[in-house]
Formats: sequence, structure tokens, C-alpha cells
Amino acid sequence: MPGEPSKSFLKFMKFSAPSVTLVVSLGSEILKIGHGQMGPGGFLIEGVAAEDVSKKTDAEISHILLLYCQARKVVPTQALCLIPSKQFIFKNVDIPSTEKEEVSKIIDLQAGRFTPYGRDEIVIDFVCLESLVQHFTSVLLFIVNRKIADRLAAIFQGARLQTEKVVIASDCMATTYIEAAKGAPLKGALGGLHVGEEYSELTVIDGSQVVFVRNIPVGATALKKNPEQARNDFTQELNRSISAYHDQGVGQQVERLWVTGFTESSVALEEEFRKPDSPYFGKIEVSSFDYRKYFNVSQSVMGIVQQAPQFSFFEIFSVLAHSDQAKVNLLLPELKLRRRVRESSRDILGLGILIMAVFLLASLIMGSKIYFRKIVNQKLDQVSEKFGEEAKRLEVVSTKNRIVKKLIESRGKELTVLNVINGFIGDDLYLSQVNYSSEGNVSIAGTAASMSRVFAFVTQLMQSNYFSKVETKETKSRKEGKDDVADFVIDCVLAKGF
Repeated sequence: MPGEPSKSFLKFMKFSAPSVTLVVSLGSEILKIGHGQMGPGGFLIEGVAAEDVSKKTDAEISHILLLYCQARKVVPTQALCLIPSKQFIFKNVDIPSTEKEEVSKIIDLQAGRFTPYGRDEIVIDFVCLESLVQHFTSVLLFIVNRKIADRLAAIFQGARLQTEKVVIASDCMATTYIEAAKGAPLKGALGGLHVGEEYSELTVIDGSQVVFVRNIPVGATALKKNPEQARNDFTQELNRSISAYHDQGVGQQVERLWVTGFTESSVALEEEFRKPDSPYFGKIEVSSFDYRKYFNVSQSVMGIVQQAPQFSFFEIFSVLAHSDQAKVNLLLPELKLRRRVRESSRDILGLGILIMAVFLLASLIMGSKIYFRKIVNQKLDQVSEKFGEEAKRLEVVSTKNRIVKKLIESRGKELTVLNVINGFIGDDLYLSQVNYSSEGNVSIAGTAASMSRVFAFVTQLMQSNYFSKVETKETKSRKEGKDDVADFVIDCVLAKGF
């Protein structure tokens, strides 16, 4: 719907201060103010006031609003302006499209056709009804003269209040009518009639949505001054309004009519509907209810309402308690734009604060790590300074121990090697030289009776598992006296673990 601010993904960042709602209804003669906030048991209405402003200037009205907030220490998080039904024009319009963007453009272009004013002289908003028709959209169009919207904006600005929305009461009163009708079976549409001081307002609800709104220019004041004439006028206007609703065909027939506000007026109304000559005789059931029983109000508010029977606060109570149901917003387009820019700026600021908080948290974490590491290093330096000399002495002793252990382990290996080799020597083979290194390398030189004896000796060394890499480096045959002998040189390596 045009003009409705989008929900920001950064709303969760806002500090959860108490959300105070302020509602102001400014008629031609009466100013009504109310405020409250959401509590554990639902929305609590904490304050109301009503004052005759027929002879007051706009500046004085702004001052009254300012004094109301100051006296009760009210700082509203949302301020709603309730525009009376006599100040706006309501139309049921069928738009030959089902695309919301296209419907919005058509409404914007054709809104001037329904008023004697130019397009730039009016402020509009609309609600699309949920309908089963596939080829067009049923639209509730609300139009207000721009001069009225400018005046309301100036009054709120003079009171230092930022207007959240300019709403109509029917959206919120419908919820109360539905609650009052619970438990009573209903096949058709439900009508709600609020009898106010200056005027009355008819709301028709089909299912759960408002489908018709009409102002009836007769209120409790006229009914008290000239009861007979005012009652006839009231009945005629009500009959015309219900007939207009039926003729438009936007919903089912009205089956029940609930009356509230100055409910004493409903007695005469019930009598009129029960007359045999009434067009709605036997068709519409009329009932009244006390609206005060359907709201959670403080004791001070209940005292004010009881002491001021000349006022009806039904529309104020309904908007306060059900402000989330207000779908229409007749706020000036430039104020809507300014509000969106302000909200975007607030969101950007909130994002900046979030980023700075993340950087600050990261800096604190890094700083704490550096600090604790510095503390640990200082303690290590102290330990190192204290035990450094002892560690050096222990290192020298450990080095000496390793050298001695190595010497002890290697001592006597030469004798063991000679003993092993000696076991392989017989009368047909003698050794002339045996060399042994600390790395385990062994070189054997000698003379055998034959070349085959040399090869047999090599095989014995290999199969003994005491030597590895046994290689014959040199062999040479020669005469020794009358016998043939073979000189040889063999290199090998002591096996691991020897």
C-alpha cells in the first residue's frame, strides 16, 4: 500500500524503551487525546482528555497537546492523528487490474475524478479488498482535502510531535465490533454504528475486513437538542447509508447492527427498525453494547470517562488498543518521504554503531590477548632468569653423561667383532688384517686355501646376522710354495643393534 513505511531489518537494534502510543482526534468542535502502552495484560490505556476547541486557534490547540504531554510526562514513540469521518471522502472503486503496482498507478491518476478538487489539492490512500473476482480489484479509496492535512500537520508540529500516521477509526473499531459479536451466529455482514457527539459513523465488516464506511451527520448533541427531528434525520441517513452499501454489492447483506458510543440513542433506533414499515424490519437485528467493557483502562481513565458522560471515547480507545490494524495512512506525501528518509538515516546510523561495536569488541579481544601474552612472557623471563644458570649446569652434566654412555656402549665392540670373525676361521683360512671404525665399518684382509673358501667365508658373514652390506672388494690368486692360495679383502658393516 502506498505510503506505508517498510519494516527495517535493523529494528532489533533499537533499545527496548517503553512504546507509548498517543492518539489525537480533532473535530470541528471537540479535541480528544489519549495515550497508553503495551503491558503484560495487553494494551493499557493510561490517559484521556477531551476539550471544546470550537473557539480556539490552531496555536492554542497545539499548546493543549503540548501541555497534555508535559503534564503526564508522555514522550510518545508513535503519535497517531485520528481524522473524523466527516473530514474525508470514502469511495468503493473497482479497478480493472489485479497487479498492485498497476492498481496504485490507476488510483493515483483517477483519484481526482471522485472529488471537485484537483489531484494536487487532495491526499489519498486506499485498501485493496480480498476478493474472489479474477479480473478486477475492489478498492476502498479514502480522500482528504490537502488543507485539512496541512492544518493537522501544522498543529502536531506546533506541539513538537512527529506524526506517525493520519488514520481513520473504522479500521480499528471493526476489531471491537467483531469482539462484541463473538458468540452470536452470523451469516451476513456485521454493521457497527458509533454514535458520537457531533456525528455518527457507520462501519460494515464482511468477514474480517472493512468494506464500507459512511458518515452520518447526526450526533448525540443534535439528538438531545431536538430529539424528534434529529431521530428522523438520523434514521433516514442510516437507511440511505445501508441502502448505498447494498447497492454497491461489495459484500453480503447486513444482518446485525451493533451500536455503541451514546448507547441511549440505540433504544429509539431499535424501535424504528422494529416498525413494520421499516425497510429492514425482520432483516437487521439491532443491539447496543458498552464499549468501556472491551478495553483495558487504568482507574484514572475510568474515572475521567465516568465524570464526562457528554463525551464518547470509543474511537480513541479503539485506535489505541488496535493501532496495528490501521491500514490507511492519509499523512502528507512529503511527511511520508521525510519519515522514510529519517528512518533510513536511523538505520544507517544503527548499522554504523553496530560495525563500530564489532570493531571495538575485536580490538578489546586482541588487546586482551596481547596483554595476557605479555604477562606470560614476563613470568617466563622471570623463571628463565631464576633457573637459567641451573639449566646451563644441568645441560653440561647431561652432555657429559651422554658422551660417557656412548663410550661405555661402544667399549669392547672390537673384541666382540674379532670373536665373531674368529668363529668362521679354520685351517684353510687365516687373516692378515682386521680394521674396525667407531661408525661400525669393518674391513677384513686375509688368505684362503682356495677362491671357493673366500666365497664361503663371505656367505658365513652374511648369514651370521652380525654384519650387513658384506662385499668382496678384492680377490687375487697366487702360488705359495707348491699350493695355490687366494688373497682377499672384504668390507662389511655391523648390523643395527649389535
